[in-house]
Amino acid sequence: MTTTGETIGPYMLGVRLGEGAFGAVYEATHRETGKRVAIKFLHGTKQLEPEVQNRFVREVALLQTLDHENIVRHFEAGLHDGSIYCAMELVECGSLKEVLQSRERLPWREAAEVTLQVCRALEHAHKMGCVHRDLKPANLYLSEDGLVKLGDLGLARDLNKERLTVQGQTVGTWRYMAPEQITGDADIDGRLDLYATGCMLFEMISGRVPFDGPDFFTIFDQHLETLPARLDVVTKSCPKTLADLVEDLLKKTPEMRPENASEVAQRLEDLLDEATEKASSVVVSDESAVMASGLRESQPNLTKRLQSGPGVAAGKISWKALFIAAGLVVLFIAVVLALL
Repeated sequence: MTTTGETIGPYMLGVRLGEGAFGAVYEATHRETGKRVAIKFLHGTKQLEPEVQNRFVREVALLQTLDHENIVRHFEAGLHDGSIYCAMELVECGSLKEVLQSRERLPWREAAEVTLQVCRALEHAHKMGCVHRDLKPANLYLSEDGLVKLGDLGLARDLNKERLTVQGQTVGTWRYMAPEQITGDADIDGRLDLYATGCMLFEMISGRVPFDGPDFFTIFDQHLETLPARLDVVTKSCPKTLADLVEDLLKKTPEMRPENASEVAQRLEDLLDEATEKASSVVVSDESAVMASGLRESQPNLTKRLQSGPGVAAGKISWKALFIAAGLVVLFIAVVLALL
């Protein structure tokens, strides 16, 4: 069993960051360079299971082929006391799941920004022949510089290589699984991940997944047979064009969904650009324009905005943002006094 302070290859283990059914993740520091990483281990009991070992090795192999800012980067892999480990990029700001647990739902613009970054990651992965197959908020990590990073490729399917799962076998997370994933179809492609993307986008904006129930049978039946609610009906503030996109992503057959992640990303970019143009076209007074300009310049990155919403710990608030806000208040008071 690994412990804090233990030396693993060139790394010194730090605190345990998390633990799951198959393994644990530790923070670690490279002893020569001082670079901080995350190291993932298999649990001792799981090391003996061939399927678990295969999935772990596959995740390492896939990470080595992927190189994109929206995908958790892989550095190296090795053996320690007979246990496989993988050193990868340390993403320090938690996951999208944690944000949703705190905030329940997001403004549609922030949800669209998150999804846009997810689509950029998928665009790269799919071009490399990698279908994630387990896309969900828990597998999306937030970095300090405002990036959303796709991780946990243990269930990913490399379309360029032989399958490691048996044909007809169902793998994934119930609430985000595409119909063809539930039925274990042999011929899948990136549109399977786009369905999960639609589930997440629906969840981010409405505060609930499109299909849910007390057991997997109920949830699977809804994925296969039930049409999802219109997002602009569930959440009135959601633009029709965004609701149309979610509806397209949640089509039951892959052929009815957008062709690829690039198409989804373009639709999201167009929607966000249109919203920005509408906001900038509003006529304001000179004083209001000065204040609006200051607010735009002080706009924090996506991670900070996600973590500063209702229900998120106060410690996440930036002192710099507080000082800027205070300065804008003073400016507003000065303008009002000057007009009296």
